Amino acid sequence: MEMKPFLYLAARLGISLPSASLTWLTSLFVFNAEFWEASLLGLGGGIIPFYTMKFFQNRSLLRSYGLTRQEYKYIHENLKEAQKKISRLQGKQFQIRSLSAMRQLNDMIKFSRRIFSIVKKDPKRFYASEQFFFYHLDSAVELTDKYTMLVTQPVKNKEVLSSLEETRKTLHELNSSLEEDLMKVLSNDIDTLRIELDMAKKSIEQKS
Repeated sequence: MEMKPFLYLAARLGISLPSASLTWLTSLFVFNAEFWEASLLGLGGGIIPFYTMKFFQNRSLLRSYGLTRQEYKYIHENLKEAQKKISRLQGKQFQIRSLSAMRQLNDMIKFSRRIFSIVKKDPKRFYASEQFFFYHLDSAVELTDKYTMLVTQPVKNKEVLSSLEETRKTLHELNSSLEEDLMKVLSNDIDTLRIELDMAKKSIEQKS
């Protein structure tokens, strides 16, 4: 779980639980309400501030991301699907016997997880990585499934060996595409770093 949502949840619980307890105690001992009535009022005294705070926290979070609610929901759904696909890739690691193919798969998982974590932290970057989410990750899963299916076949005739070699080559090309996807996601950071380096160099030159 990301730190900000966790802190938001802690804040909601920190307000709603004391509110529920205070409402229950006040209803029971000050207004002499029945136990079940006090319990219902206490429940309401906790639920209302909990969901009121959640509404404003979500609105604040969306504003910080620069996204609408619909955009955030759309990106969140795609992240959930991507997480499942990355888990499928990870599950194939121990089914591959070729060292070169294993390295390719490890790189594929590394690039995919890095892109996923960056977009999860900053959802607006999803739009710079749409090719990864809609094409390259799907291709990675399909090709890896195909490769592991072929490699476990008891018969290794010329056709199977040729298909394995072709799949390995395609996986290598796909890794290059995933690396490009990662660079696209990081492009703003790289540009910012270059600007900061240029400014630092100019500052050093002026002082000297």
